[in-house]
Amino acid sequence: MPNSCVTQHVYIYGEIGRQVTLDSVLKEITPKASDYVVHIHSPGGDVFEGYAIHNALKNTGKEIEVRIEGTCASIAMSIASVASPGKLFANTKSNLMVHNPTFQNISGGSKDLRNAAGLLDQIKSQFLKEWGMRTGLDQGQLSQMYDTETWMTPEQALNLGFIDGVSDVLKAVAKADYLKYKQMKDKNTILAFAEDFINKVKSVWNPKAAVMTLEDGTQINTPDEDWTGQPITTADGAPLAPGTYTLEGGATFTIDENGNATAPPMEPAAEAQTEEPENDMKLKEENDQLKARVAELESALTARNEAAAKAEEKSVKLEAKAKGLEDTLNVKVKALQDELRKFQTETVGDTTPPAKAIKQAPQAGEAIDPMQKFFQQVTRR
Repeated sequence: MPNSCVTQHVYIYGEIGRQVTLDSVLKEITPKASDYVVHIHSPGGDVFEGYAIHNALKNTGKEIEVRIEGTCASIAMSIASVASPGKLFANTKSNLMVHNPTFQNISGGSKDLRNAAGLLDQIKSQFLKEWGMRTGLDQGQLSQMYDTETWMTPEQALNLGFIDGVSDVLKAVAKADYLKYKQMKDKNTILAFAEDFINKVKSVWNPKAAVMTLEDGTQINTPDEDWTGQPITTADGAPLAPGTYTLEGGATFTIDENGNATAPPMEPAAEAQTEEPENDMKLKEENDQLKARVAELESALTARNEAAAKAEEKSVKLEAKAKGLEDTLNVKVKALQDELRKFQTETVGDTTPPAKAIKQAPQAGEAIDPMQKFFQQVTRR
């Protein structure tokens, strides 16, 4: 018994109208499918062929998951919009692009050209309607993105609501039928496709892109070199509206109606000189005099500070010397006081009492002192 739940894969690999056509897609649509997974890697191509593919997938009435596995640009974006709600995903290394529809090699009278322009406006209106309902962006912002050919990284597309998720690896890629590229039998077609793809990728993953900030704090993506003719977008990929903008620091730049910078940022002009040359000379002279006076005062202040420092140093030395003398004097005074106390308590010489004198009579024949003789006579009376 056959399985009633069969997921059918449809591959939009190549240029719409050449490598991928309505006929090639119809061969992959089957009533047996319960749902579809559409794989996209395409730079776009024929608008009406893309519309037909979009309608053929939508008319299946089945749930459709879309997986962007490389580039999804121009009318390929219209095919991607066929995804069921919440079923539009992009690989991390993919990129998306929207721009206004154009006719190649158109010619004719003014009436023909006006009719063609009206048809292009109708096609653009359809684009805006498709993505306005899906993203929730207002028509003015979407229209500006189409006018400036806006390329988006998966993260930018997710933030703007163009896709529902970003995946590092899409499982079904392993099942992708790369033999679809066998339709590219013409060597020049293959080379042209490859060159176009490389250029588009470079425009998205430009290593020279720079992030700058406007004076109101808005961050913008800008070219690192010449801005002239280059689109300027906000951090989320939305193009800047026409007008004049000011960067932090005062530099200004202008965005034209096509969303491109008209020239590199211009630094603010210096204020015009309004004073007469004589007044300038007078001001310069006064300025020089003030500078000289300031230098003189600074020199005097420096000299005063040096003198104060020397005086303080000398004062410290004198104070230290005085302290040293005071300490020496105190030591000497104390020594004298100790010596005086010692002198007061000590007795000099022999402390033994003297012996009493004994009177003796003169011996016979011994000469008598006249004074003694006198005293003897007196005492005898």
